[in-house]
Amino acid sequence: MTEKINLFDIEYLDTINKKLVFDNEQSSLTLLSFKAGSERSLHCDEKDEVAIIIEGLADITIGKDTQRLNAGEMIVMPAKIPHGLKAIANTKMLLLRPKHTHK
Repeated sequence: MTEKINLFDIEYLDTINKKLVFDNEQSSLTLLSFKAGSERSLHCDEKDEVAIIIEGLADITIGKDTQRLNAGEMIVMPAKIPHGLKAIANTKMLLLRPKHTHK
């Protein structure tokens, strides 16, 4: 990858907006935007994922624990533990994922 990417260049839509930054045989990086009040319901993944908040404020639930993340903070969402997100304010985040099948 040689092109410059502006990580703030994603619109807020009425649904979760996703923009693939890169995708290769090992992993993917996706830029997402969530309008305040929108949610990603609890779900499980087969491998660890990393959420990095770059703008806004979000509650991320992992198992029975919920943590509030601000811009500049990140969290590892361990494999096989239910996790989800609720945007408290308009929020942009990066999601780093190893290759896996999403269930």
